[in-house]
Amino acid sequence: MSRKDRRRQKPARRPAGKGKGVDPRAALAAALEYHRAGRLDKAERLYERVLGQQPDNADALHLLGLAAHQAGRHGRAIELIDKATRISPENGHFFNNLGEAYRGAGRHGEAVQCYRQALQIDAGDAIALNNLGNALAEQGKMEEAAASYRRALDIDPGYAEAHGNLGDALAEQGKMDEAAACYRRALGINPHLAQVHDGLATALIALGRTQEAVASYRRAVDIDPGYVPALNNLGNLLTDLGKWDEAEDCYRRTLEIAPDLAQVHLHLGNLLTDRKKPQEALASYRRALKIKADFSEAAAQLLHQSQMAFLWRDLEELSPRLDQLTAAEIAGNEVVGESPLINVSRCIDPERNLAVARSWSRDIGPRASKPVADSSMRDRRGKKARITIGYLSRDFYNHATAHLMLSLFALHDREKFRVCAYSYGPSDGSSYRQRIERDCDRFVDIRDLNDVEAAKRIGDDKVDILVDLKGYTQGNRLGICAPRPAPVQATYLGFPGTTGAGFIDYIITDRVVTPEEHLPFYSEQPAYLPHTYQVNDHRQEISKRGFTRADFGLPDDAAVFCSFNQAYKIEPVMFAVWADVLNATPGSVLWLLASTAFAEGNLRGEAKARGVAPERLIFAGKLPKDEHLERTRLADLVLDTRIYNGHTTTSDALWAGVPVITLKGAHFASRVSASLLYALGLPELITPSLEDYRALALRLARNPGDIHALKEKIAKNRRAQPLFDTPRFTKNIERAYQGMWEVYLADERPRPIQVSED
Repeated sequence: MSRKDRRRQKPARRPAGKGKGVDPRAALAAALEYHRAGRLDKAERLYERVLGQQPDNADALHLLGLAAHQAGRHGRAIELIDKATRISPENGHFFNNLGEAYRGAGRHGEAVQCYRQALQIDAGDAIALNNLGNALAEQGKMEEAAASYRRALDIDPGYAEAHGNLGDALAEQGKMDEAAACYRRALGINPHLAQVHDGLATALIALGRTQEAVASYRRAVDIDPGYVPALNNLGNLLTDLGKWDEAEDCYRRTLEIAPDLAQVHLHLGNLLTDRKKPQEALASYRRALKIKADFSEAAAQLLHQSQMAFLWRDLEELSPRLDQLTAAEIAGNEVVGESPLINVSRCIDPERNLAVARSWSRDIGPRASKPVADSSMRDRRGKKARITIGYLSRDFYNHATAHLMLSLFALHDREKFRVCAYSYGPSDGSSYRQRIERDCDRFVDIRDLNDVEAAKRIGDDKVDILVDLKGYTQGNRLGICAPRPAPVQATYLGFPGTTGAGFIDYIITDRVVTPEEHLPFYSEQPAYLPHTYQVNDHRQEISKRGFTRADFGLPDDAAVFCSFNQAYKIEPVMFAVWADVLNATPGSVLWLLASTAFAEGNLRGEAKARGVAPERLIFAGKLPKDEHLERTRLADLVLDTRIYNGHTTTSDALWAGVPVITLKGAHFASRVSASLLYALGLPELITPSLEDYRALALRLARNPGDIHALKEKIAKNRRAQPLFDTPRFTKNIERAYQGMWEVYLADERPRPIQVSED
């Protein structure tokens, strides 16, 4: 809920009636009593009776207009109160409430004029100053709004609502410490303001004080159980804290009160997605879109969950709809509802990928404070013995990023580099986490710091090159980079594409995933590594359990095709090719990662529609990584996905010794497997078209000897080619870091860097 939905004001002043004659005065007095009691219908009838006898009774006109405003009939209110101001132009209260009617109608400019007129009549009217601040805030003029609230508080230091509104204005400017202090002052005067408890909680979240925020939201709901913003915000925070039962209860209570809040249906859908309740989640997203047809964020989430559930017929309607919404937002310079990650998973147009990423980065950038390490950066522009590298991620635990990077940290040359890691993700106690903590010179858990505090910590540690490993992937905190805590900042590994962010200088990449002709679609300068951009662990263990195909329900006497990519990467165009391959290879099966029963049933239905018996799809459950690698060896051939290739998945298959065929696409995410295959000396597995992909898969399926030869080549090349040579990779990425630092030392703008092994 936005802060403008909870601008606070005192009840309007209602002067006593002044009509001539006994009956109008008595009727006006009775009307005021009804008005104060909230009986607007009876009050209005009496005001109208007064006006029937005294059409120019300014008080009756004003109060009837005020009742209309309170009933939501703002046009009628404006008409009546404006007439009252013409009859009594020296009454500042009339102009103040005319301003409120204009503000209720969304006519903020005219509201501002009315409040200023009220203040010309009485410069000491604190209520008019507060209301002027509200109108200015709704125009986005937060500094002017704050000044108006402060003037109100100079006049009336005990004006709790103005303290709360000043807190809102400061929060909108990112001044969360000051905002929290204002909210606390308001609550010290009046502890029963639910809206202020809600605002305080939001500020506390930004300050990293989540438990206090929970208590503050709960207090708001205790005061006003029907206060929708606090209920929704509490649900959001409880979701983030993993208290899913309570969060779901908050959302459902919110929707009982206000069933047409599309944003809350979206939040509920996101929670239900996390709870692995896909059908309920889909229903929530659909409800959000039914309420608000142009709700692009809901459309994007509905599309993504339809991808996850293999609801491909729904995609036929959703994808062009989301394209239209996204294009309109880009054209209007609005923040795009579709995330960059969803966009690259379905759109192979790098120009559109950049536009979406830029939109998201602009939403991050304005929230950042000034650079956190200006002076220290200037001091550090000089030759030094060691460059300090800071790796920033959520994924320093049992996660694909940690699997790939595990050996890198220890292999860095400590005579040339100091290695720090900044983690805002869970500490799972796994061997991955323990090794990364051990192998870094400094490992800092920043989970409890907000973005600005985390950036300050990185700046205080004098990190020279900050490497963000998340980009726009799930759970990212790219905002930590926005205040520029390091003089050089790069994006690497986690997100397959540009960040679109002016505060990221370099993307660590290679010439396959980022050919020179694609550079116009990157905001960063490329730091080109000589082989593949993707690090791999040369010491990754493969279990020796002795798995057989029978252990996983696989046939011993037929081809096993495999794709252990996540469900959203599997789409109908490539699946049709896979079905062709299965239909042309008797007895063969397609081995996939397990999903929800709902999704698996849908995919089996899609297979049947393409002539493939549903039982020929076999789903593999989760195993420890070393056992997963061993079972992967049971496959004959890995079939890569089209728009969003396998990344770690492809590396895992090749490490396990299984050939992967891929289609080299038109954007980063669709060219990763090609990069990996080139680095392993297997260009023959890279195809330029769907037809070539299909033909290669069929040729290999029909010639087991060719697959055997490829497996032998992989076993040989694993030792001889660059892909799994982690020490060699480490030297190359260090050369990239040295190149970035040399550009910085020369006081030059970031420029392309090509790492050479010569």
